[in-house]
Amino acid sequence: RTTVSYGSVNSLIGMPATMSHASTSDQTSVLPADLVRLSIGIESFHDLIADLEQAIKVAADEVVPDGNDKFDSTFDDLPVLPRMSTPPLNEDTAALLIKTKSGNDIDSRRLENAGWRTWAKARQSDSELDVSKDTTTKETTSQNSSEGDDEQPRQAPSKLQSLQTAIGARLDFNGIRFRWQASGDMYNELPTFPIRPNFATFENQLQPASQCVVFDGCPEDPVHPSNTPVYMTATFNQPSACEFGPYDYSRSGNPTRTALEKHAAMLEQAAASFAFATGMAALTAVTRLLSAGDHVICNADIYGGMHRLLTQDCAHSGILMSFVNTADIEEVNRAITPHTKLIHTESPSNPLMKITDLRALAEVAHRHNAYLSVDSTMMPPVICKPLTLGVDIVVHSATKYFSGHADCMCGFVCVRSPELAKKLAFEQNVMGTHLAPFECFLILRGMKTMFLRVQRGQENAAQIAAFLLKQRPKHVKDVFFPHRNSCIDSESLAVHYGQSEGSGCVMSFTTGSVEFSRRLLDACRIFKTTVSFGSVNSLCEMPCVMSHASIPAEKRTLPGDLIRLSIGIEDANDLISDLEHAIKVASHEVVKGKDDKFDSEFTDLPLFPSPVLRPAKAPEMSTAEGTVDSGLSA
Repeated sequence: RTTVSYGSVNSLIGMPATMSHASTSDQTSVLPADLVRLSIGIESFHDLIADLEQAIKVAADEVVPDGNDKFDSTFDDLPVLPRMSTPPLNEDTAALLIKTKSGNDIDSRRLENAGWRTWAKARQSDSELDVSKDTTTKETTSQNSSEGDDEQPRQAPSKLQSLQTAIGARLDFNGIRFRWQASGDMYNELPTFPIRPNFATFENQLQPASQCVVFDGCPEDPVHPSNTPVYMTATFNQPSACEFGPYDYSRSGNPTRTALEKHAAMLEQAAASFAFATGMAALTAVTRLLSAGDHVICNADIYGGMHRLLTQDCAHSGILMSFVNTADIEEVNRAITPHTKLIHTESPSNPLMKITDLRALAEVAHRHNAYLSVDSTMMPPVICKPLTLGVDIVVHSATKYFSGHADCMCGFVCVRSPELAKKLAFEQNVMGTHLAPFECFLILRGMKTMFLRVQRGQENAAQIAAFLLKQRPKHVKDVFFPHRNSCIDSESLAVHYGQSEGSGCVMSFTTGSVEFSRRLLDACRIFKTTVSFGSVNSLCEMPCVMSHASIPAEKRTLPGDLIRLSIGIEDANDLISDLEHAIKVASHEVVKGKDDKFDSEFTDLPLFPSPVLRPAKAPEMSTAEGTVDSGLSA
């Protein structure tokens, strides 16, 4: 990006003599006029080198630049969402679209974009269009008459040429208008979320590290900010009393949220994604696809909040459910009924790390006309993209890896089809559980470093898993982690690495004693005891009394002594030392000190500046003549 600054996660370029140092006069400047300054970011170095190589060829006139040869995040060649059942086109353009879709004159993937553009340019009423046509006809007739009978009449541009012109360089989404009709029928057909590209068939040219960084959330913004602005507004002015613009009310859509949802959809290769206030709000939206009498199959080893949602909320709406081991496809087949509409799972599961073959499960679900939903919170899109495996719905608690800093809450629902996108958009709008603009900004910021954080966390996790395996059988019994020599069998490991690019950063292990596990957690100095995971900080918890405590004990499938670790980006040696020390404290080999914590209070350090201790001021006594010193200060 050409900017005057440096030091961003994005790679930047500038010419100091004409930009950052332009205030220096030519007489005093020591800079060569042709000097180029680069600020290297966190994208894949392969992509950065390829970018510079292409730029050098263009500068040397070895290749001609393409007008659309930019990663500008406009995605003009992708179909747009949502699709309206009644296209907002005049009759001529609609007929032209139908005719041209069967030909090869124009890339069919851009036809819908062209239709939107044509319609946006022809928003006049039918009467205005008729007047315009009459005027043009009269002018053309008069001009032809004056030029003589030998001149051929001027040819009007063909419909195909008009559509080719309409495609243009890009589609201005902000210029789209939706007309209101008194009947109300058209209003119900209006999109319930702002128009955006459909990424279901999108193949990103960039490496995963670059995909997290190279994204412009507001390509239509005329001032081209380096970061997506926070649109802190509840409402948007409309173009007229009988037209709707791209945004009207922030519950229905907000530019900052659209940017976030587009980036999440791009990373997941989703038709669309929707940002909710929390992960639970996202899961709730998925269950709203069900009706009374519908049956849902859920993995038995599931997040406690989802178990509570199904058994204590959905059950009261007449929804039926079965909890099975989705890693066993035959068990899933036996549980399916004619009323099964949804299969929901996690892979790896939370917290026992059971592996489900998502491809095989998708085939089972689709064979019975059911949706497959996957909570992929533990496997963010830089590791796994379930939609490309046949999954219909992917849910994330974006509080975890998308944010990465435990400073805000968010949930995503990403879908594979436009039909599901329309349904989820309606639920998001009607429930009002959308994500607020400032939280959208925080998640957008966190996503830029997601690849680096997950990569470092996985490297640390592999070393910590190896350390825990060495503690068997004295202090550690079972280790649950997609890693060799763990409790996960080789066949499941093959399935896992056949559908993902890494192990993830979460693991669990048992100690054989609930009390030992509690002492171990209490003795940790770096690992923070919390109910969540996915932060830059390493975290620990006991699921039975924390994240999964909402599951009744008689229905819980978890060992009481189970400990779950979320591995952060600290130095692996420090984390291993912390666990080693905690194990010694838990086994009474060493005594835990009172101040044995990295609490950042630093009470043993001298203060700066040194406080000056002054003697207490002597009390004053009031008399009829006034206030006098008691003399005690002497």
